[in-house]
Amino acid sequence: MKKLTATALAAAAVLSMLALAAPASASAGAKGLAKQECKVERATEPAEFSALYGGTGSAAVQRCVKREVREARADCRGDRAEEPSEFAVEYGGTSRDAIKRCMRDELR
Repeated sequence: MKKLTATALAAAAVLSMLALAAPASASAGAKGLAKQECKVERATEPAEFSALYGGTGSAAVQRCVKREVREARADCRGDRAEEPSEFAVEYGGTSRDAIKRCMRDELR
């Protein structure tokens, strides 16, 4: 019985560590999606991408990512301000994590 309890406690500790790590990956997920979108834009429309972001190198991609994330965050905050109850139902609340979930949806 003691081994079972110790095993259950160890499993609970591991699961809680994974749960705490999830919010950090949510932000990285939004940036990763934005980076993919920017790379596709750079490949399909190089002249327009270069004009908007000042080149086609990695610095230009980072400027694009920053802009995409900023726009997604602004859109989600606007949605949350306009319809808080509908936002809460769709994204599971109105917290920072809900904003991150919304941002991932916006960037997909």
